[in-house]
Amino acid sequence: MIDEVIFAKSRTDLEAATKALDRVLLWNHYVVPQWAYGNVRSARWDRFGRPDPLPKYGMSAFPTVWWWDADKAAKVENPQ
Repeated sequence: MIDEVIFAKSRTDLEAATKALDRVLLWNHYVVPQWAYGNVRSARWDRFGRPDPLPKYGMSAFPTVWWWDADKAAKVENPQ
């Protein structure tokens, strides 16, 4: 099936082969990874604070117990 995609003679044949391959992969729940990276990259503004101590039975993840911190926000807006 992959050969049909690679060696398609026309745009119509390419589209048909690609759709057929897609159906087979989705039906069998296959995943074709593009690349893998073990870490998560994220960028954050340091404009938030949280209570100390954190709630004993609450989730400590953003944004449930994080609040706007005006002092930190001022530092981000006016870096020195």
